Amino acid sequence: MCNLSEGVEQKGIQKGIQKGLQKGIQQALTESIKNLMDTMNMTAKEAMDALKIKEEERSRYAELMKKQK
Repeated sequence: MCNLSEGVEQKGIQKGIQKGLQKGIQQALTESIKNLMDTMNMTAKEAMDALKIKEEERSRYAELMKKQK
């Protein structure tokens, strides 16, 4: 029984780490988009093109930029 609960705990820890990494990556990319827009006078689309952000992920980053204002 102890091994089972340890396995469940490890899976939970791994999920938490993965979510944290994903959130950190999203925040960094959002900040990079904003920086390109500010320093290079790019539109959000141009900045996302420069960063090679996939088309299907762009609406998520546009939403994140609105929330960070």
